[in-house]
Amino acid sequence: MKKLLGIFSFMYKIYFGMVYMLCGIVLYPYLLLALSGRNKYKRAVRVKKVWANAICFFTMMRVEILDKTHFPEKGPYIVCANHMSYLDIILMYKLIPIDFAFLAKAEVLKYPIINLFFKRRIDIYVHRGNRRKSAISIRKANEALENGRSLAIFPEGKIGWHPPKLERFKNGAFTLALNNSVPIVPVTFLNNYKLFSDPTDTLGSARPGVAKIIIHPPIMVTDASELVSLRNQTHQIIKEALENGY
Repeated sequence: MKKLLGIFSFMYKIYFGMVYMLCGIVLYPYLLLALSGRNKYKRAVRVKKVWANAICFFTMMRVEILDKTHFPEKGPYIVCANHMSYLDIILMYKLIPIDFAFLAKAEVLKYPIINLFFKRRIDIYVHRGNRRKSAISIRKANEALENGRSLAIFPEGKIGWHPPKLERFKNGAFTLALNNSVPIVPVTFLNNYKLFSDPTDTLGSARPGVAKIIIHPPIMVTDASELVSLRNQTHQIIKEALENGY
């Protein structure tokens, strides 16, 4: 039975990849138009949402928000979420209602379609092994917040393949929040790993289903806020929700 489920998961991963690419190919001309010109950020948000919704529709992936909390009506703010699946990225495009930029490691440039958003400077990639390039990326992130754009960050800095364990958070998101006095919005992805596991795990879990997500109340940043306490508070909120969810 386990082997049969593994074969189904493998076939679903192939199907998911085909949908991902076909939706991207169909939307590619619109992406090129949307990601240029004066209003490219607003147009990019619309295209991102169309693309993410199309993928979820054809892969039979639904989203369920498990509480009544919503994102703030106005930005900017910084969304911090746990990272357990490549599905997290697609769902971020679907979830966040306003213009935002992903702040992600440079490896994201290897991902087809998504890398276009980074190459056209809609999203921001970080070269962690290069201090000068990392500093440039952080400057761009600060500029995005100053211009009213929100940010989405996975503060673990990588995909944690062993949920519900939550890796230690890096400081970047919280430094940005303090420097710009913007709130942190914690988000917990409860079961994305079960819906779409590491593609290199050939027979690992992958199936249609309902992505269960908690959008936590914003953590307000004040003059009295401290980096370590802000980081630890965000980590604890997500950790408790993740453990309770499992």
